[in-house]
Order: sequence, then structure tokens, then C-alpha cells
Amino acid sequence: MNIIIPMNPRSCLSALMLGLFCAALIYGCGNRTDDASQERLPDSFHFMDIGVNTVVDRAVLSKLNQALGAEAVDRHTPISLEIKYKGFLKAYDPELAALDQQLNPNDIQRREYPATRLTFRYTQQKESLFDYVELIHLNASGFPLVIKMITKKEIPDLIQNLQEKFGPPQVVTLTDGTGMTWRQNQDAFMITRIIGPLGNPENHLMIVFTSRLRQLLLHESAKAGRRQGAQPTDNFFR
Repeated sequence: MNIIIPMNPRSCLSALMLGLFCAALIYGCGNRTDDASQERLPDSFHFMDIGVNTVVDRAVLSKLNQALGAEAVDRHTPISLEIKYKGFLKAYDPELAALDQQLNPNDIQRREYPATRLTFRYTQQKESLFDYVELIHLNASGFPLVIKMITKKEIPDLIQNLQEKFGPPQVVTLTDGTGMTWRQNQDAFMITRIIGPLGNPENHLMIVFTSRLRQLLLHESAKAGRRQGAQPTDNFFR
């Protein structure tokens, strides 16, 4: 004989809420464990105290707004490491150019990633050193992937500080500019001095959190593999 114990509505609701909470907790913890992009990595370069393990949250964004002004937001964005034109990077840093090719495997189809691009174009309203700043961070973790900056001002103090902290850079001089690259724990800080669209010299700075980008590529490749596995070709050709 089955014995049914009656439960009042409050008990049922409490049990349901507890069950949903436990399920969400288990699911959330599982996601964080499986996603390598959530891991902390060895420290490298910083921009306004933003490093490879910084979570770009509301507090960080507020600090950026105070220094750089308002931002434009793109929550699902391509990721390009190119500086002036396609092929320019290859002449200055083949390693970064190879990574950019992995991020953008073809010119026909625009590839977007689960990452947010913050673009600061009105920096002069804040009398900033930089004329333009772009920061791309992961949507899931908030960790930064790429930071780009442009300034028309001279930056000898910055270059000296980088040399004192990270040693002499790799230097490449070509007819259309000069590039300097420092590396620390696989990440890269590149400064390229080139002639801008109006004929004036510009300094293009870029911090590439290479380890994060490689993790992202592996994660996206694994997702694509799971999608392909879920739809075998036998289902289409019978």
C-alpha cells in the first residue's frame, strides 16, 4: 500500500525553489570548470590597471569612462589584430599575423566571437593622451583579449618604462613605419609608429593577450566540433 503524505503549498514551493537553486549551482559550476577561458594566467602587460586576469565589470568600465569618455558597445564582435591595412602586421610580427589569420580564416565570411568590443572615440573631451582606445573582452568571464590605442603625441616615457621593465624590444623598421614588440608570458605589447591618413605620424599601441585568444580559439573549435557531431552527414544523404 502506498502512503501519500500531503504537503502544503508553501512546502511544495520551497522544495521547488531549492531544487532549481541546486540545479543552477551545479550547472554554473560545471560551466566554469569546463571553460578554460575562466582560468587565471601569468601576469603580463597592463593598461589602466587592466591586465590578463582583470574582469572588465561595471567598476572597471566606470573608471574607463572617467578617463576616456563614453564608449560604443558591440557585444558579438570580430577580433582583428591588423593595424594599418591587411598584410601590414605580417611584415612587423609574423607570429601575431599568424594568430590573426586563425581569428579571421577567410576574407569572405565575417567571423564573430562571444566577446564585447568597447570603443572610445571621444577621448579628447577628457584631455586623454590617447585619440582612440578599443578594448575587447570575453563575454563569459570579462577577461580582456585585445587592447588597441592610438596617440599622435610622443611617448618616450612609456617606451622607456617598457624597456626598463621588460628589456629591449624586437624592432622592425620598414619604409612605412617602425615597430617595437615586447613579450611577456606569451602576451605581446606592440608599438608601431606610422604615418596616419592625414600625413601625420601616429603611434599605434596594441596589447594582445595571446594566451586568452588561443584559449578562445580552442573553445570555439570544440563548440564547432560538437555542432558537427550533432548533425552527421548521414542525416542529409540517405
